[in-house]
Amino acid sequence: MKKLLCALLALLATAPALAAAADCDRACLAGIQRLQDEAAIERLLLEYGRTLDNRDFAAYSQLFAADGEWKGALGSYKGPAAIQSAMEKIFADAAADIPKGRNFHVMSNFEITVNGDTATARSLFIFYKMDGNKPVAEVAGRYEDQLVRVGGTWKFRQRNALPPG
Repeated sequence: MKKLLCALLALLATAPALAAAADCDRACLAGIQRLQDEAAIERLLLEYGRTLDNRDFAAYSQLFAADGEWKGALGSYKGPAAIQSAMEKIFADAAADIPKGRNFHVMSNFEITVNGDTATARSLFIFYKMDGNKPVAEVAGRYEDQLVRVGGTWKFRQRNALPPG
């Protein structure tokens, strides 16, 4: 009986430590999830530039949620189909003088804030056009984004392409 009582007291004495360990596990898991989300969002921001530079407008449009919106100096477009159509037209008209493979985006200064299944991101960009072997900065600006997790994948709910500042 005395051994049972000692074992019970020992178990009770460790209960706060076990509870603290469980809290630590929850905090660690939340931290890991936040880091995974930030990495996934950073990949989304970079994929935006890659698909646009490759003129893969179908893949580009799928980076946006069903109600996703792109806003910039060239207009505002809502939904993947409208965004794809707009980019096809922009690159056929206004950017026709930039052949595929002769331009690239450089993105930087990512600021990502995750709140559950939504997030915000801010970043800077420079759009370069090649002049022979020399890159020439054509446009610089910033993006302000609202993001949403859809089916486990981060997508743009709204992407605002803005001038620097």
